[in-house]
Amino acid sequence: MRGFMDIKTIAEVYRLGLAAGFYTIQDVIKWADNLIEKVDEPPYEIIEVSLSSREKPYFICAKLKELTAFTEEELPTKILLGLINKYYEETEDMTRIDTVLSILINYIPASCEWIELELHSLLDEYYLAEQKIYGNSEEVKDRIKNFLSQFQKYSQYHTELQSQED
Repeated sequence: MRGFMDIKTIAEVYRLGLAAGFYTIQDVIKWADNLIEKVDEPPYEIIEVSLSSREKPYFICAKLKELTAFTEEELPTKILLGLINKYYEETEDMTRIDTVLSILINYIPASCEWIELELHSLLDEYYLAEQKIYGNSEEVKDRIKNFLSQFQKYSQYHTELQSQED
């Protein structure tokens, strides 16, 4: 494992993903349990997350935020967008993607303002097209797919960090 910063980065990916509804509480707990098994001295916050199966998502997000308070801001957001891209490529579940991205906008750090602005624009276009007010929903879906595809390489970074924990 490359170190504590990698744990913090992946913890932030899980925090953002849980807050946006991309991950479930069980996904986050499974990651925490796996990390506890692999690391000699896991951070206390990870142990707390592991024991949080009866807690609400905001509690788990708060525990992860305690751990990730000083992590690099852009990388976790880009990794999560890479994972969302991968999910979209595999499922083409635009309903879920729309929901997750609509929530994720609220958690995008200031350093990623360009991502936030682009997502607002794309999701507004998608809504208008779906409501048959303006635009073609297939064209908007293609633009969303193209936007997400630029983060594809970051999902690989997540895979590499996860494999280092094994």
